[in-house]
Parts: sequence; C-alpha cells; structure tokens
Amino acid sequence: MKRAGRTKKPYNSIFAALIISLSVMLSGCILNRNAGTEGNFMVYYPDKENVKVVARGYDIVPQDTEGMISEAINRLSLQPSDYELRAAIPEGVHVNSVVLTDGVLLLDFDTEYLRNAGRDEILRRAAIVRTLNQIDGVDEISFTVDGAVLNDSKGAPVGLMTADMFIDNAGDEINAYERTGLILYYADEEGTGLIKTSENVAYNSNISMEKLVTEHLISGPLSYGVYPVTAPEVKILSVTTKDGVCYVNLSKEFLQKQGKLSDEVVLYSFINSLTELPNINKVQFMVDSETEISFGDHSYLNEAFERNLEIVDGDGSSGTK
Repeated sequence: MKRAGRTKKPYNSIFAALIISLSVMLSGCILNRNAGTEGNFMVYYPDKENVKVVARGYDIVPQDTEGMISEAINRLSLQPSDYELRAAIPEGVHVNSVVLTDGVLLLDFDTEYLRNAGRDEILRRAAIVRTLNQIDGVDEISFTVDGAVLNDSKGAPVGLMTADMFIDNAGDEINAYERTGLILYYADEEGTGLIKTSENVAYNSNISMEKLVTEHLISGPLSYGVYPVTAPEVKILSVTTKDGVCYVNLSKEFLQKQGKLSDEVVLYSFINSLTELPNINKVQFMVDSETEISFGDHSYLNEAFERNLEIVDGDGSSGTK
C-alpha cells in the first residue's frame, strides 16, 4: 500500500526564488515598527537574553496564503526596531526553498542555519513556527537543512511542528518543549495488519499523553515501512480519560477510510497505541460527539474497545524519515 502523495502548489518554485532574492536584499535592514502587539498579524522574535520569544504586531498586507507566507518569512529576516530582540532568521541564513503541500509548509535552509545550535536554535525555530502557523492553510511546519531532516541535540528528527509546541511557560518557552518515547501502531503495506513502532517525539508539556498519541497517529509515522491509518485532515475535537477509558472525539473525516485499509486496522491503530499508556484500558470513539455510528461495513463505535494484539504483525523498522 502506497502512502497517499501530497499535491504541491504550483507557485512553489517561483515563490522560493522570491524568498531567496528578498531575503538577500532585506538582510541587515531594520523593521521599522513600534514595539507592541497592535496589528493584524504577530511576528515573533527571540530576545537577546536567549530566554524567550516575544511577539510584535504588524499590519500584513497580502491576504492570500502564499503572499502572507512570503512577507512573513521576510519579516522574520529583519532586525526589529526593538534592539532587545533578534531576527528569527539571522543575517547570512538563507531559505533555499518553500513548499506548501496540503497544509504542511516545508522550509529548507542552507547550512548556516546550524551555525548556532542548542537553545538559540530552538528559540529561533519557535519564533518562525509561531509566526507562520497563524496563516490560514499552514497547519504544520517542517524544517530541513540542504534537503536533510533537521535533528535535535539528541539526533532525533524534529518532525512536524505547530505553534502550540512552543507556548509560554513561566516566561521560559524552552521548559514547555520536551521529548518522550511513544509506542505507536501503524498499518503494514497491505493495510491488513499493524506494525508496532517506537518514536521519539517532541511535545508540549501542557498536552496530555493521550492527545499526543492521537495527534501523532493522525499526522502519520516518522518510521519507514509503516503507513498512516487516517487522512491528515481528521481533526481532534477532544481526548479525555476517565476510569481507564479514553474517549476520543474526532471529526467526520475519520469515517473516510484511506485506500484498502481494513476497519480493524484503523480502529486498533488508535486502540492499541492508546492502551500502551498506563492509565488507559479501553478506548471509546466518537465522531462529532456521536457514538451511534457505523464504521465501515462491520464495525460500530457504540462501545469501548480493548486492545487486540492478534492484528499486530511485528515490530517496525527503527529507521526514521
């Protein structure tokens, strides 16, 4: 079973060239904007103390997605008028390409991006992600460096990012950004069985582990040789746990199965993954808050499900994308 390909927007190559040329022209310029949060758009910058990112309001002119992305990236390349802040994309760092594909914005930087690592890089990344994730049509953001996946300080892929991965936490956003290991079950190539995988993922410390598991199942695997079980358009309406039962409330897109996946593969991908958490014994699905719903030809969502390891083929590859 092939993973569904994403359709690239036709403006990508032109847009990438525009970004590169504008970032070269504007590097070293000053963003002449009064400090504060007024404006129809927020641009985020790391502070010079290397502690947090700070928002500054800006009246962004373009209203179309590609125009807003282009202008926002260039604003991130400018030194703000408040000299207590720094440009999120420093002088000398260039954006090689910008590709927006089905809500995922891929930014490819040159190797100068890695000049300063550790806390400095995380703050710059937080500023870029929080700025661009405001734009309608940009659901998730991914970074590469000269085409290679960006890794964290431990060598694990950073993966897809959203603004809520970098929220404020007692004035120090780094404390909200942590990593953990998850055991997740994804579809095999035929779509008739599950493969157990281990993924090291980044997460916001304010998010529940059950929501974290659900988010990663929807966004798809980091490992090779395993395949997603839902479309990325599925929205999480709520995930709560009470008395050992995890109640997963998803949008109606969850009912639209992908390819030749069996009902059991889709459902037990979530059930088996969530019941790996020590506080969960069963999973109850809801779709738009309704439980009296059929899923496929043979499954109904009106009861809580226990795990089923008979559908599991084995352990997945440890290789990551």
